[in-house]
Amino acid sequence: MFNTTTSTKLFGLMGKPLGQSAAPYMHNSVYQKLGIDALYIPIEMDMADLGPAITNMTKLRFAGTGVTMPFKTQAHKFLDGLADSALFTEVVNTIEITADGKKIGHNTDGIGFVLSLENQLGLSIPEHRYLLLGAGGAGTAIACALATKGAKTIRSLCIAQDYFCAETLFAKVEPHFPGVCEIAEMTDASIRSSLREFDVVIHATKVGMYPNCDEILFDPDFLAPDNIVCDVVYVPVETKLLQEAAKKGCRILPGLWMNVNQAAEQMKIWLGLDNPPLDFMYEGSANFLASQGKLRA
Repeated sequence: MFNTTTSTKLFGLMGKPLGQSAAPYMHNSVYQKLGIDALYIPIEMDMADLGPAITNMTKLRFAGTGVTMPFKTQAHKFLDGLADSALFTEVVNTIEITADGKKIGHNTDGIGFVLSLENQLGLSIPEHRYLLLGAGGAGTAIACALATKGAKTIRSLCIAQDYFCAETLFAKVEPHFPGVCEIAEMTDASIRSSLREFDVVIHATKVGMYPNCDEILFDPDFLAPDNIVCDVVYVPVETKLLQEAAKKGCRILPGLWMNVNQAAEQMKIWLGLDNPPLDFMYEGSANFLASQGKLRA
């Protein structure tokens, strides 16, 4: 039986809601497997509590924390600095507390997604064209990470009422990677035409996330077998979009791989782990979600 002590390293996940998250199970399983004296806990809160929570992390003896929806674009306001991974976007999903008590924001979402493309699908990033559906925190981090790794063409589509998000994404990517990113309004027509031009499709909205598992962003008949379809949503692991894409003969990439890879990057930052057990993390998270009835749409 695990027993915390005054030397136990405390980590957490700040967000709301958190009931769907497999992160605490995944992190704690790794700590137990590797004999690390650490504990990861969900910290559900309202937006008004974010600043005080971050400010008081060191007083509560936290060694770091993850950040998820809806706080990823707000957390940077309460930090002492940003690592390169979050500098362009100001989108933070990981807070590191340094030896001198400074709170530094990182983003492991973008690199986590890129690593899943490279390691799980075997893609060479510069050799593909990327269609990004959604322009929120995850989409912006992914766009910057792809551009950093050599992507030459990224198109971000965003619905009309949230088009300011696409404009913000473009404003953050363009100065550092001129000409790589373009934006347009998301409609059935723009999705259909873009799917003919771009081979890697990245779904980065909440559509299809548990409990709304029957939702799908666009008509899967728009897809062709040469499309590679990736989902950022990982609850359920096999979203309706991925199921329909597989029926069309597309290669698919579940969002759980991005989540596993980004968590592994967090462990490197917080604990200095060189080789977190990725397969163990994926299988454990999938089994946990299956036990919760959240594996498939």
